[in-house]
Amino acid sequence: MSKLFLFAIGGTGSRVVKSLAMLLASGVKMENTDTVIPIIIDPDASNGDLTRTVEILRLYKEIREKASSDESDFFSTRITSLDELGDGSFVSDNFKFDIEGVKEQLFKDFIEYSSLDESNKSLMSLLFSKNNLEANMEVGFKGNPNIGSVVLNKFKQSEFFKRFAQNFEANDRVFIISSIFGGTGAAGFPLILKNIRDADPSVPHHSFLNDARIGAVTILPYFGVRGNEKTTINSDTFISKTKAALHYYSRNVTGNRSINALYYIGDKVTNEQDGADGSSEQKNRAHFIEMAAALSVVDFMSLTDQELHVQQGTANEPLFYEFGLQNDASVVRFKDLARATYDMLAKPLTKFALFRAFMEYHYEELAGKKGEAWAQDGNNKLNRDGLDTRFKQVLNQFNTHFKEWLQEMQYSNVSFHVIEPDKTGDDLYQLVVGAPEKKTFLSGLLKSSGLKNFRNQLSESAPKYDHLASQKKLLALMSATTASVFDNNISH
Repeated sequence: MSKLFLFAIGGTGSRVVKSLAMLLASGVKMENTDTVIPIIIDPDASNGDLTRTVEILRLYKEIREKASSDESDFFSTRITSLDELGDGSFVSDNFKFDIEGVKEQLFKDFIEYSSLDESNKSLMSLLFSKNNLEANMEVGFKGNPNIGSVVLNKFKQSEFFKRFAQNFEANDRVFIISSIFGGTGAAGFPLILKNIRDADPSVPHHSFLNDARIGAVTILPYFGVRGNEKTTINSDTFISKTKAALHYYSRNVTGNRSINALYYIGDKVTNEQDGADGSSEQKNRAHFIEMAAALSVVDFMSLTDQELHVQQGTANEPLFYEFGLQNDASVVRFKDLARATYDMLAKPLTKFALFRAFMEYHYEELAGKKGEAWAQDGNNKLNRDGLDTRFKQVLNQFNTHFKEWLQEMQYSNVSFHVIEPDKTGDDLYQLVVGAPEKKTFLSGLLKSSGLKNFRNQLSESAPKYDHLASQKKLLALMSATTASVFDNNISH
């Protein structure tokens, strides 16, 4: 099956990839591919948003390698690094494209300003301010796309680009994630698009790249930053930068039909994040807009090859999309989503939230008890000794990220508050906000509610998965049981 090469540019790109990883872990389906290759492009290698996303991707990979199966919806899509493709001679978990020449170097040194003659120095002074020339690029381009466009143009000359080209086949697809109101994303999107569409004949598989099916989401301003001594970023310039970038895109992206499908998304800007120019201090809260942007990747992959036809490097009928809600709400519940979005999200997120809550609050206590047939009986046991210690640690770390992701989205300026992740015991089935547990006469008679009902369903279903190794059995059993709970025990 075809591959999806996912270029994520800048801090916003990393945060959208994080949301996509959470959706795929929960079982959101990606059509027309079984492999996603994230390629994160950010000169700020220590960016807190980037490092957290890379950690999540590595955890996802390890869980999937040990526990995924055809009988589980969880972690069903393969996520891998570019280094792991090809002949397998060089394997790493590196999801980042390292831009040469930006570490410990000022922009003026990058362009070799001191070696220019006077006339060219004068030209550079017209194109770049003194602050631009003195900019330290190690923490990114700090909202200066004019700097980013120069530095990121080295992408097409890199070994990384050649390795991407070598592994790109005729039916593969590309998707580019970027913001439009900063420096790295605004500059990187059109450059990467151009470098793929205009790949030189000397580049491997250049004809495949020229006619690649390419989608992108361009993220308009959706948050602001509170000014402080840690940042030079000014949110007041976001709108003017966006207008300038859109004008450029109208000629060099949409106007020349170089993109097959372009998704636009943004939100009212409020100064809700603490400002930081980069490095580990740039670690923003997850935002609903980032999850919605991640859904654009899923939507793009649902389009047919015919809808994304390209001829001689030009898209026949470019497609353009926006994101909307069914109900205008400042606090979004599942019921406020459009029907197609609800059908895509509600069941997977609820399933994984149930799984995570059970593993965090109840697994250790119950897995060692007599009478817990799901853990103690059958082959490949799910008790504490049956599950690999390393696997439990990795799963716990990923689940912690998932819980934080849900909680952080509650506090974005458009709050996405659909799950109460700390519901436990008899209240386990109350975790979907606005969708209480269904009460039946039989469940009331047997007092089988919440956790007790969940345990009973686990024990009834466990024998079906005895043929699977313990880690695979756990995910398959939890996937099936949480699906039954969503369908039969939670109102929706």
